Amino acid sequence: MRRLNSSKFKWAPLLAGHLFLTSCDFTSGLNREILTAQDYVERQEYEKAAEAYERLLRQNPVKSIQTKINYQLAEIYYLYLNQQTRALSHYKYIVDNDEDPQNQVRSLDKIADINFSFAKNYREAIRAYQTLLDFRPPLQNADFYDFRVAESLFEDGQLDKAELRFARLALDTNHAHHIESFYYQGLVRFYQKKWEAAVERWVEYLKREKRKDLIVKTKFLIANAYESGEKLKEAYNIYYSLLDDYPNPQVIKDRLKSLYARRVARKR
Repeated sequence: MRRLNSSKFKWAPLLAGHLFLTSCDFTSGLNREILTAQDYVERQEYEKAAEAYERLLRQNPVKSIQTKINYQLAEIYYLYLNQQTRALSHYKYIVDNDEDPQNQVRSLDKIADINFSFAKNYREAIRAYQTLLDFRPPLQNADFYDFRVAESLFEDGQLDKAELRFARLALDTNHAHHIESFYYQGLVRFYQKKWEAAVERWVEYLKREKRKDLIVKTKFLIANAYESGEKLKEAYNIYYSLLDDYPNPQVIKDRLKSLYARRVARKR
């Protein structure tokens, strides 16, 4: 279990040139190349900066310098060049080689987010988020990491495990994602084709949710669950109630038309 001196930290910006240089012992040639790379950063020429830092890494400088360069590259790819997956190997280097737990946390947070949001590699996201949850004392974002593990299990198709996790979070009224967990419990059961159970969880969610857009979205899903479970009258009534609120009214009109036709056919 990893330990951290403080559970609170601020994200570090790209290192300033003078800090980068004065904190390390460089040869004069390496010194000039780092100044060049940092100058590209300051001019917001991030592609040139990345190329310069990659060239520096190929020179195999001492470990302390490699650590700083890897952090620079990771941040450039992640924040500025929209090449998030390319940042992964550089963040992993920080986790494996930097002895500062706060730097490890920063990098693990990014690794988890990249795998979840960009690479869609949910199993790797779970590993990273779980590692963050293992830090002691608990990190400031522990509730978010906990919820993201559940989301990752859901996205990875591990529905039974996801349901157990969401159920625990839904019972914890002090958890930051307590309310959202009811919504996901419904979604899990919907994907399992347990229509009535899905509706039951979403009804509980609606008792707690205040945002109108999320309420409308959930009511649409409830109507969909009723429709899937052949409760056509209930589905029709909920779709009809959404005519004035749903972002695309034509979708609702098409559903109502289809349901009306099915109900008429059923009576014949």
